[in-house]
Amino acid sequence: MYMEWARFHKADANGRHYFQTYSYPQVWAAATPKEPGTGRISEAAALAYSLICAAGWQWRTPCHCVECTVTAKSAQRSTA
Repeated sequence: MYMEWARFHKADANGRHYFQTYSYPQVWAAATPKEPGTGRISEAAALAYSLICAAGWQWRTPCHCVECTVTAKSAQRSTA
């Protein structure tokens, strides 16, 4: 089974950015209506598919945008 993944940019309660990523079967994604303007399935559909499919996964990766990088470097300096 071929898998596809979708990544959604989010922020936690403390304002730190991260990417929530979901993997799901490619054939399910092909049969799902796409979000207007993005050409990908919705986050709700990606979450549901990653939970339903035994091979599906979801994970969180840190964001490396300028704002997040500056914040991380400032935090490192203050603890050093």
